[in-house]
Amino acid sequence: MYFRKKIDLLFTVFCFIIFSILLTTGGSVKQFKKYPVILLPGDGGSQLKATLNKSEAPHFYCREHTTSFFIWLDVGEFIPPFINCFVENIRLVYDIKTRTSSPPKGVKITVPGFGNTSTVEWFDPSHESFTMYYVGLVDALVAKGYTRNVSVRGAPFDFRLAPNEAGDFFKKLVALIEETYQMNGNTKVVLVSHSLGCVYTLFFLNHQDQAWKDKFIQSWAPIASPLGGATKILRLYVSGDNFGVWAVDSIKARMAQRTYPSSAILAPVQSLWDKDEVIISTPTRNYTAYDYHQLYNDIKFPIGYELWKDTKPLISAMEPPGVPVFSVHGKDVPTEEHYTYDADFPDVQPTIKYGDGDGTVNMRSLKYLLKWKNEQKQPVSEFEISGGEHLEILQNATLHNYIINTVLQTDDKL
Repeated sequence: MYFRKKIDLLFTVFCFIIFSILLTTGGSVKQFKKYPVILLPGDGGSQLKATLNKSEAPHFYCREHTTSFFIWLDVGEFIPPFINCFVENIRLVYDIKTRTSSPPKGVKITVPGFGNTSTVEWFDPSHESFTMYYVGLVDALVAKGYTRNVSVRGAPFDFRLAPNEAGDFFKKLVALIEETYQMNGNTKVVLVSHSLGCVYTLFFLNHQDQAWKDKFIQSWAPIASPLGGATKILRLYVSGDNFGVWAVDSIKARMAQRTYPSSAILAPVQSLWDKDEVIISTPTRNYTAYDYHQLYNDIKFPIGYELWKDTKPLISAMEPPGVPVFSVHGKDVPTEEHYTYDADFPDVQPTIKYGDGDGTVNMRSLKYLLKWKNEQKQPVSEFEISGGEHLEILQNATLHNYIINTVLQTDDKL
């Protein structure tokens, strides 16, 4: 009996030692290492505040002077006729000499909440259910032990601008990454971006030296990446997009949407569309991805072509980012591919033909970054979610589980 008890004790000690070795050496029992996460939003994914100090307003019902208020997203701004005031205040003015964009005179717009998650979790500060953004993913991370504004943080930016006009943002992003690294025990950071935020992230990583990336960046998870552009942007340029909000007139919204450099950078990349592949058909002529100059002239918005020339070189080379990439996107969602306009072109909505994608970005664009598999030593992987719609995917439990159980579980020694 004495020897039996001694053997049982030795066996227990042995099992404890083996279990400890597995935990500390990366064996079959994994520890959940909390790599801090920084979230970069997409188009419309950052709340914006405005202050007005105008000498005159375009309509008698529009305000001329205000203290700071949320212009994006405040649903009240979309109510007719006040949508006219909204469009006037949120549009940009392009200076062809300096090739920069700025708000109309008397309008100041700022991006609140940098470093926090609050202004990227919801489009609307009142947290209306239909304005959910990163909140589902943040809640899932918090349930795993993450802390808002410490180990999961937000990097909102003015989504109207393209990266070439966002220099101050990128300086702040460098500081945020380094601060987050230090706040979390010198642990490398995982960047998670959505939609337009993927364009910003690639531009950012392409402008950091490799030693800095090796020290501070664990990996990058681009979600619904539009790096090859989207045909939907051309419809937005031509006839506007109300994004499904019935109270918004697409043609009125177009007045602001056309002025955003961020729209220009999302036009279909020519190398992914054939020269004879028609995207827009009208009674008088057809347009391909190689006809932007003619298209923008024909819709009486020649500045659109100037914006495209400014933004085209920013990521067109698609240089690999030099960090591990975990691409996530939807599939099997009808996605706009071709538009047929009648004689009222461009001031009418078209008949739309659909192809595959995530409901916003065409499949060829979502998969464009896979070419990096042969262009960088760091791994590049793809995770597809059937039915993962471009925006709704952020509330998808399958996405949350992939980020938590794959992206954040990947070994530090990639």
